[in-house]
Amino acid sequence: MAIQNEKKHYKANLAGKKYTISGNASLPHFKATETLFNKELIQIKTVAPNLSQADQTVLLTFNALSDQLYKQAEIDELQAKIAILEVELQNTQKPKKAFAKREPKNAIGSIIDDAKHDSQARTTDKLFKQGTTNL
Repeated sequence: MAIQNEKKHYKANLAGKKYTISGNASLPHFKATETLFNKELIQIKTVAPNLSQADQTVLLTFNALSDQLYKQAEIDELQAKIAILEVELQNTQKPKKAFAKREPKNAIGSIIDDAKHDSQARTTDKLFKQGTTNL
């Protein structure tokens, strides 16, 4: 059984020359990369036929790195959107409080807040008891 991090060897034909590529990628990935490389190089040769093969491969490399930067910027933007959506989701999933208790600024404010809370609880208890006796 192959170890997942085991390097594989792939014999690629890049620009008409044989190369042995080593890496952790799958064989279909190596093949797709080889195909894309050769296709892109043919396009560059069509657009700039007077350049040397070395210059054409430099342009291919430059284009690949440019594409990589665009894709990384897109990934960064999507990750930022995901982070915002996760925060919004967490905020919508928080239970709503029946009433918000304000933080007292001093000892007197604390006593007043406690008295209000006790009064509300007594009123609720009294209403509940009245509702059950009428049944």
